[in-house]
Order: sequence, then structure tokens, then C-alpha cells
Amino acid sequence: MNPKCVFCLTTDTSLFNTKEHIIPESLGGGDWAILPDGLLCDSCQNKFGSSIEQQALATYPLSMFRTFFSIPTKKRKAPWFEFWEGKLEAGGIFGLLAYHPHKHLEDATLLGKKHQMRIPAVVTKPDMLLRTLLKIGLELIAADDPIKVFETRFDVTRKYALTGQKNFSWSFIQIEDVDELNQYLKGMTQNDFDKNFYADINEFENG
Repeated sequence: MNPKCVFCLTTDTSLFNTKEHIIPESLGGGDWAILPDGLLCDSCQNKFGSSIEQQALATYPLSMFRTFFSIPTKKRKAPWFEFWEGKLEAGGIFGLLAYHPHKHLEDATLLGKKHQMRIPAVVTKPDMLLRTLLKIGLELIAADDPIKVFETRFDVTRKYALTGQKNFSWSFIQIEDVDELNQYLKGMTQNDFDKNFYADINEFENG
């Protein structure tokens, strides 16, 4: 099959030189998640990787997911995210977190007066998150059927994912299973702690 980009539809054979992870490496995508050759051009891969995905990975819920599961960045650095109470940084072990409270909460935390964190479930970059999810979806279709993905019914999807241009509103439904998340992190359900979310908070020095 001759090369053809899923998004911009270019067929220039000189523009297909890199490997593409359907699931970004910063979300845990490994060799098992590589898109077959000839379906994503270098230009589109660079645009998604350097701009769209980067912003999506920095927003909730992907930023929290990466940190809780300690998935390193492509440069092998520990993931982290900031919220109104401070900063959470992956401790290098599944479910192990370093908590850096903002100054106004630091004393209460160190004195043991603060025992819980409340992380707002707010997507700050919904457009970038949705475009990233659509990109992943189209690439999954391409990997499964490299003919079907070029059907015209997917044209509005590829256009919006790549350019952000749309003729109507796009939306997504955010559903969270807190019981399942707690089982992953602590091996317990939400009811075990009176419907509050808990994770191990550890302090460690950088360096």
C-alpha cells in the first residue's frame, strides 16, 4: 500500500520517515502502540506532538493519570501537575506521590493538620484534549483498516483534529469511576474511607 497521511492526505513518499505511537509514549504507549508505516506524515506527527498532544497531556485528566501511574515523559523525567493546593509529582513508584503544597498550606501540612487533598476535575484545555482523543481514535481505525480510515465520513474528524477548524460544536463526556481508581492506587474502594480519596503522600529531596 502506498503511503498516505490519515490527516493531511499527502502521498509524498519523502515525508514518511518517523514512527508514530497511537497511544503517546507519555501515556505509556510502547512498541505495541506503533502505527503501521505510511499512515502519518512527518509534518502532522510534529504538529500533534509539539503542540496539540503536549497541551492535552498537561491538562486534567491526563496530567493526573500520568502522575498517579508514574509514567515518565519522553525525556524520562517524572511527571507532575499543579492544582490550586500545590503540586503533585510522581515518586517513581506506582501510587507514590510527592506533595509540594503552596505556601499558605505548607505549615498546616507539615504540622499534620491537613490530611486530604481536593483535586478539581476541571479540563483546562478541552479543545486540545478532544483533538488528541480524536487523533488516537482515527489512528486506531487506520491500524485496523487502512482503507476505511480514508472514507469521507471521517473528513470532518481529521480536519478538526489537525487544524482545530470546525463547523459545529464537538463535545465529550467525562465519566470517572472513583472506586476503580482507588483500587488501582490503594487496593481499596471509596467506601473504605468514607467516600474520600486518599493516596500515599511522601516528601523527598530533589537531587
